[in-house]
Amino acid sequence: MLIMAGCSQQDNRPETRKQQQTPAVFQSSQKFAELCAACHGVRARGGVGPDLTVSRFKYGKDRASIKKSILEGRPGGMPAFGAHIKPEDAAALADYLLSL
Repeated sequence: MLIMAGCSQQDNRPETRKQQQTPAVFQSSQKFAELCAACHGVRARGGVGPDLTVSRFKYGKDRASIKKSILEGRPGGMPAFGAHIKPEDAAALADYLLSL
């Protein structure tokens, strides 16, 4: 319960990069808001979870590594979402994160 309470922090910092709002980007941004923003912040700049707008990720900043993190989780706090998201949606979400 304590971990969940910490994830509810909101990121109110102004957005500095604009996404091109194609249907795929919009769908992935909605999926990010639904599954990721509680811990990574609404602008993906971190909160309880790490900043996803940085140039390097601990487990690799490439499509396959990000997709694996989403589906399988990572030690130390990243939950697995494989039961909640299709692999193709995880791949699209990875593409979205790479575009930030």
